[in-house]
Amino acid sequence: MEKKRISDSQVDQVREGTEYLLEKVGFTVQHDGILKIAKNAGAAVDESNYRIRLPRKFLRELLAQAPKQYVIAGLDGREHVRGGTKRGFSAIVTDPWVIDYNTGQPRRPNLEDVRKHTIIGQKLERVVQMSRMDFPVTDTDDASSSLRALETHLLHQNKHIMFMPASLESYHDFKTIARILAGGRDPGKSHILSVAAAVVSPFVVGNWNAEMLIDACESGFLINTTICPMAGTTAPYSKAAVLLQGNAENIFMTALTQMIKPGTPIAYGFGASVTDMRAGHDRYYMLDTALWTDAIWRMAASYKLPTSAACGGGMTFRYDPQNGAEGMAFMQAACATGADLLSGIGSYYNAVGMSAEMMLMQNAWFEAVEHLNRGIEFDSFSQALESLEAAGPGGNFLTDDLTIENLRSSEFFNHDLFDFSGGNYQGTSMLQRAHEKIDEMTEGFESPLPGSVQEELRRHFHHLYQSLN
Repeated sequence: MEKKRISDSQVDQVREGTEYLLEKVGFTVQHDGILKIAKNAGAAVDESNYRIRLPRKFLRELLAQAPKQYVIAGLDGREHVRGGTKRGFSAIVTDPWVIDYNTGQPRRPNLEDVRKHTIIGQKLERVVQMSRMDFPVTDTDDASSSLRALETHLLHQNKHIMFMPASLESYHDFKTIARILAGGRDPGKSHILSVAAAVVSPFVVGNWNAEMLIDACESGFLINTTICPMAGTTAPYSKAAVLLQGNAENIFMTALTQMIKPGTPIAYGFGASVTDMRAGHDRYYMLDTALWTDAIWRMAASYKLPTSAACGGGMTFRYDPQNGAEGMAFMQAACATGADLLSGIGSYYNAVGMSAEMMLMQNAWFEAVEHLNRGIEFDSFSQALESLEAAGPGGNFLTDDLTIENLRSSEFFNHDLFDFSGGNYQGTSMLQRAHEKIDEMTEGFESPLPGSVQEELRRHFHHLYQSLN
């Protein structure tokens, strides 16, 4: 049965609902500076309750100013076009939980996890962007813990950085770090940094996020939205309602950036989830996420805005059939979109856990899905006919020209993490193969950053550690 996608008329319905909500309901933005900017730009502002409403005509004018494409760059100069046709991965290198290979159980991350995960992201060709959750590590239990994880991460990679600040203070400190990484150049002009700006669902932008957004836009940084409506608690309990709310929150943030600084590059995207109404837990990697993935991309495409799509994932921390089935379903959904960036590589366990092994396995799953999506190619059909005619009844094709030509090609799927031993009972599991490959990838790794940048980074962090004492 063909997968049911949202129709063009349903896309229009969501767009119409979004315009209605932003005009009639609006957003609460808890920042006097933003209110002034919005009022001067032409929005309807009620300063008594910090409410901003956007008339439809005005909203459409603002959206027209948002870039349809823009370039992100790595510290090595490698570029990726957001909104383009070439796909890349965005990898996160730490989560609240790491799934330990030896025990198979979740544990808190340590510096070695951060180092390994960063190196894997650095070495995977498809990864064009990396991010690190602002989370402490078990090596130290003082205030420097999260900073030490950040230092380890930055010293082992030179790709585009997606920074997710946990406070206004951490944002301003990272601006200094970004200048160090850029070798003294203006990091806003070199496009090496994207900054995540959060919405508190439903329809609220907090004070420090608003303050940061103003500075990030004026500094020329690239903006990504962090929007996470949860069905049943912070969003209505229906897939369509969550889509509407997430779209409205994205479109407001897009409009807001254009009021602050017209032409500011911003990417559309959000992570929807479902509240378990019996236990109160947030279920992020539900199978319904695959349906949202396609719908979110279709909404972004209707506005001609760059977007990302979540890939991989799973509810369980176990390396079990459920994990594989869910992961492949999400990967297929992401691959079926036109999103230029696939995010969350390595993440599973309801989006709060990850592992080095899963980073490699999800990369392999992606290649498998890509292969299947290419289908059966008929370029060599005439040659196949000739081969069959030449061999005739009872012949073989061991030395046939087509066999020789395709033997080392991508005609049939092959990946070194997959076990193709079949009934020989001699193969090793995908998990074991991934674990062995991690050692190969990380052993003897040297920082890709110039020595002068490494030295200045270490000095900066040393100063930060001293200031905490």
